[in-house]
Amino acid sequence: MKKLIVALIALSSIPAIADQAAEMYQAGVAAVKDGDIVAAETAFRGALKLRPTYADARYQLTELKNNRDMIVARGRAKELSKYTLAEVNFDKAELSEALAALAIMVEEKSEKKFSPNFVVQDPSKKLGSTIVTVQVKGVPASGILDMLVSQAGAKVKYEEHAIIVKPASEGAPAPAAAPAKPADKE
Repeated sequence: MKKLIVALIALSSIPAIADQAAEMYQAGVAAVKDGDIVAAETAFRGALKLRPTYADARYQLTELKNNRDMIVARGRAKELSKYTLAEVNFDKAELSEALAALAIMVEEKSEKKFSPNFVVQDPSKKLGSTIVTVQVKGVPASGILDMLVSQAGAKVKYEEHAIIVKPASEGAPAPAAAPAKPADKE
């Protein structure tokens, strides 16, 4: 009788452990979407500790290892998009100067918790001197970056510790930014 009671108590706790494992798994999935690889790994390992046969958690750990760079890049991109800047006024600035100023604005907005670390990779050394103009209010830093690189004929690659800006087509010179057209009046 005593063994039966112990067995029933043990069986009744299985759903609670399974629920906790599922919650940890879901936290890991959310962390992957946020690009937080450390939190994701912790959550998936916690789910496996509670339920060692949890195949989905084991699979996600493998995916973390295989897709680490992509997941971390997603986190860096998401972090940059968190900071909406009140006003940006780059009038005929060189891309390298605009990126340096944008980095300072983001650092200030984040209270020094995030630094974008923009790096211009261009063997021809022409991209950084491309002239850009961006005058906006209330735009996320990621949107401003998109505007800058679009005008410069560049592309962005997010990495774990830096945001790389390089020519959109390797080997082609970066175009000079065309002057902004005035808005059509109706």
